[in-house]
Amino acid sequence: MPFGDILGQEHAIELICHAVNKDRVPHSWLFTGQANIGKFKTAVALTQKLNCRKKSDDACGNCDYCLQIKEDNFPDFLVLRPEGKFIKIDQVRKSLNWLNLHPDQANKRVLILDKAEKLGREAANAFLKTIEEPAPNTIIILISLSKKQLPETIVSRCQQIRFRPLSSKITKDILRKNPDLTEEMVELLSSYGMGSVKEDMANSFEIMQTVQNTTIKWLTSFKPDTLEDLMGTAELWGKSKNEEWRFLLDFLETWFRDLAWLNFGLSENKLLNQDNTLNIYGVRELKQCRKYFSQHQIFEIFREVQESRSAIDLNANKSLAIESLCLHIYRTAT
Repeated sequence: MPFGDILGQEHAIELICHAVNKDRVPHSWLFTGQANIGKFKTAVALTQKLNCRKKSDDACGNCDYCLQIKEDNFPDFLVLRPEGKFIKIDQVRKSLNWLNLHPDQANKRVLILDKAEKLGREAANAFLKTIEEPAPNTIIILISLSKKQLPETIVSRCQQIRFRPLSSKITKDILRKNPDLTEEMVELLSSYGMGSVKEDMANSFEIMQTVQNTTIKWLTSFKPDTLEDLMGTAELWGKSKNEEWRFLLDFLETWFRDLAWLNFGLSENKLLNQDNTLNIYGVRELKQCRKYFSQHQIFEIFREVQESRSAIDLNANKSLAIESLCLHIYRTAT
């Protein structure tokens, strides 16, 4: 995938291309930004650009080297991802041994460390030594949600590129490429994506709607029996392979963002939870929910949602984390 195929990240790509064209490519890059906005695709495109057989302003995307890199089948290209919850020290050692080999075919041997925030302390220390003393003709690209989730010793030795959330127009254009999505589904999925496009979002549309509708009924009443029902449902969502818990957290972020938006008196046209035929709950329910929370409480709950997500990422029990969050919201509202 050449740079020209990546949508919505022109600023990041311009910075990368400037470094490549000036022959000032650092040994270590750090790509940061929310998930599903093109960071990994840009890292692959950079690998293609550095190794494409056709020397031009962008990778051709069609030569044998470009195709092998795209298919993750190039001898001088390696992607390191977490095995389970974390990137283990044995994974790092094997990858660094590979990185220190002389390039087989490439101009630059490239190692992409996806989800770098999953590095354990020992694994991070092993990476630090390599970043400090890189082998010739090698590049490491770390991909993370935020530099705050990485040791400062690593961040300070990388050239950071910040990726921006995708515009509404870009997310809709990407979603429209799926022939199974109606225009109303595109509008709804774009709103809930909050600047990103998740690959499985369209396939999980019905599950997502069920989670949203169930949660909104609770957020507009806050009755004890409704809480009891939701707590039982939350336990099931936490254990389900469909990952309803993730959709719940995603939705709560959009919902409390909209509550803050309304409290500031901003235009209702910019609300993520709009009324349409696919979303039977919208602005009226937001206004009904708003009476339960002060602006300070809204911000606090938004942080609690993010902390619950982080706790689950660190291997907390999903059901308990979701139940605790719901109980906190209930106590705040009542």
